[in-house]
Amino acid sequence: MADKPLRLEGRGAGGAGGWLASACRLILNVRAGILLVTLVSLREEEHRGLVVAAILVAGVASLVPVLRWEQIGPIIVRHPSYLAGELVLAALILILTGVDSPFFFFTLGTALLGGLVYGYPGAALFSIMLVLVYAYAIHLRAPFDAAVNDFRTVVVLPSLYPIVAVAGAGARRLLDRQAAAEETLATQERTMAVQAERERLARDMHDSLAKTVHGIGFAALALSRRIQVDPPGAVEDARKLAEDARTAAQEARELLSGLRGRDDAELPLPTAIRSEAARWGERTGTRVGGSLDDVGPLPSLALRELRWILKEALANVERYAHATRVDIHLRRLGARVVLTVADDGAGFEVPDDLDQLAGGSFGLRGMRERARLAGGDLSVESEPGDGTVISVWVPAGAPPRQVEGPEPPPPATAGSGTVPEGAVEGFTWQ
Repeated sequence: MADKPLRLEGRGAGGAGGWLASACRLILNVRAGILLVTLVSLREEEHRGLVVAAILVAGVASLVPVLRWEQIGPIIVRHPSYLAGELVLAALILILTGVDSPFFFFTLGTALLGGLVYGYPGAALFSIMLVLVYAYAIHLRAPFDAAVNDFRTVVVLPSLYPIVAVAGAGARRLLDRQAAAEETLATQERTMAVQAERERLARDMHDSLAKTVHGIGFAALALSRRIQVDPPGAVEDARKLAEDARTAAQEARELLSGLRGRDDAELPLPTAIRSEAARWGERTGTRVGGSLDDVGPLPSLALRELRWILKEALANVERYAHATRVDIHLRRLGARVVLTVADDGAGFEVPDDLDQLAGGSFGLRGMRERARLAGGDLSVESEPGDGTVISVWVPAGAPPRQVEGPEPPPPATAGSGTVPEGAVEGFTWQ
């Protein structure tokens, strides 16, 4: 499974979370490492003990926000006094170690934090303060350190403070915009997912539960009249009505199971088709034939839509075609999986535009929408009095795994010798 792409999180209501928390932790950790390098590179100086103590205090001040950012981060964002107070300690260390020591890069981290946390106003404030601290350190060390008077030390190094601070402020603006854009995109994706789920549920209810309940309503109206004129026939109608009610209950359970997230992928597609065709053939008394190949694994969306298309196609055969036989074929053709449902019923004239068949209802248009939702399409071939062929294809997944070694012979059934591959016991699969 491919890794889910990372999404840049915004700073949140407190302004200290998301990308800012991650960036500040990273900078604070790097600054702690610079302190360690400064400590190791100390020369023998008169104030060595004081320098070590100041570096240890600065290390603790850098590590505490890393460990407790959830509590301390919002305070730092609201009050610049943390970084301002840290500058006093940084000025002391910079004076004692010299501007050419590794500690200079620690102060660059302070400039970067000022721009990231407080934006352009913070970049201006902290870059000015750092330049003043740097100039004061040079002034104090000038009498006994000749190296502080070269061009690199006097001009190049202090100019890095405003550059780094402005870069931090620019990164803040860019990251805020990107986080906002990704949040907007995520919101739109959630909205589209909700809309798609509503449309799927509407199709599922129309293709199953709504039609069954509609039929129950008509049957119940007719039953009250038939009881008076044909009591024996009314008994049979009552049995059919009870069967339709059980069917409606089953369809409602399937819809609820889908809402709870049950995945159709747990049942192989050929098995699901055999089961559905067997139930339909037994209920309607229509002969069912065809062949079902192993087409390999398919995405759950394609599995669900193919099953619903099959149900709707069989329901249309029962309602309109008055067929005596239905053939169902499932095969893999290159990069496509094709499901075909053919009947020998009444047929009809197919218009050039398939959407004209459906009018305002879902019908065949809904079946085509399902096929396209799964990344495929649907076609219809029919002539009046010559039956109907509905073909739907979806993109194929991985090829089916080949069984190593000889396959066991197919089971035999009475009167037919053997049952072809993909057959359902009790039905004729050709």
